[in-house]
Amino acid sequence: MKAKSKFIIGDIQGCYKEFRSLIKLIDPNKENKFYCVGDLVNRGPESEKVLDYVLENNIKSVLGNHDLHLLAILIGAKQHNNKKDTMTKIINKNKAVEIIDYFSQFPFSKVLSNNNKKSLVVHAGLLPSWSLSDTLSANEELTESLKSDPEEFFMTMYSDRSKAISKSTNKKNRRRYLINVFTRMRFLSNSNRLDLQTKLKKSGSKKFQPWFSYEHKVLNDVENVIFGHWAALNGVTNHNNIKGIDLGCVWGGSLAAINIEDKSIITVDSR
Repeated sequence: MKAKSKFIIGDIQGCYKEFRSLIKLIDPNKENKFYCVGDLVNRGPESEKVLDYVLENNIKSVLGNHDLHLLAILIGAKQHNNKKDTMTKIINKNKAVEIIDYFSQFPFSKVLSNNNKKSLVVHAGLLPSWSLSDTLSANEELTESLKSDPEEFFMTMYSDRSKAISKSTNKKNRRRYLINVFTRMRFLSNSNRLDLQTKLKKSGSKKFQPWFSYEHKVLNDVENVIFGHWAALNGVTNHNNIKGIDLGCVWGGSLAAINIEDKSIITVDSR
């Protein structure tokens, strides 16, 4: 593997051992750069170790739904669910301010460049009608709202808002919809309505298709779109320029990294 490659790592979700093993494979001499696709924590066995490594080594990522969930718990907008969440040790670290400050700098979408080729990283997806400018504008809309009033952002975040809405109509519902697009979306209708209930490979309704199956305007501006979130796909999109890299490590699958230059995939099996 030649030096100074760029990699994007799939959903870690507290799988610390696999995370460290993957880093050793893709960056043995600390020459390569890597970025994460979100969902760094929760559901896996060692979320606190992943978090410590991220903070200590200045690891960057887009925000995933589990990352947002952690921030909501730390800020007091959501109760920690001991039966579903595995973040007790993080909460007990008394690092809430540090974690909130650090994770709040993460975007919802990120453009990475390598040899004049651009790759767009999102956690769950983006709308087919969005250009790169539209995507970055939606990202800025959310990040500015998060930074200006984190408490209000997280107190009003939880919603199954599935229908698109303009900012001038209702800012709160507009924000909820954009959060769901970037961090929760799997299936989408022709009118940009989300199916937020189905987590399998196929929707129960013919009106909804995988979001990546539509023609995407953003591919006029970037070479690739890289996303995570959807473990049931096992990375299969049947699209040469939209790549899924959540291979379900936390569910017994693999942790993956994609080289954005040649789109090769490196994996580590779940332990």
